[in-house]
Amino acid sequence: MPFSGIILSLSCFAFALFFDPRYALEEAITAFITVCFSFLAVGLPQSLEFRKISQEILSSGISSKRRRSNRKELVKTGLGVAFFLMMILFPLVLPFFTPPVIWLCSVLGMIIGLSGFQFLFTLYILQWERAYRVKLRRFTVWLWDERDRKKIVEYGVRAEKS
Repeated sequence: MPFSGIILSLSCFAFALFFDPRYALEEAITAFITVCFSFLAVGLPQSLEFRKISQEILSSGISSKRRRSNRKELVKTGLGVAFFLMMILFPLVLPFFTPPVIWLCSVLGMIIGLSGFQFLFTLYILQWERAYRVKLRRFTVWLWDERDRKKIVEYGVRAEKS
């Protein structure tokens, strides 16, 4: 949590430092759009996943998934990676079509969006833990396969009374 808070503070400071009143509307719109894309790429899926996990944890005390390589999870992961790569590559292509200040605002907007969401999400998790008087812990169950390699069998989150 401290790292995302520091990155959020530094990126907001950099945005304010490079903010040019002549291009204020363009800069603000560009930063806002990339903040929204950052939230859609990372924040929304993570929030929806936690909503599902939190309901499982409240009912049974644990939320786990079996490791399996089914097609649906592969497609879901592939789309997430493609969207995330597009979000990262977009600012690299942007300087060819727009002024440098717009490029800088899009990069700062992406950083503000990602670090801001992580900071707020961490605060939300801490508040959720306090409200239900539990501490969330991740776990992984693994076995050794016939080639002497670790193989993940199950992973998830469990609640411990605090």
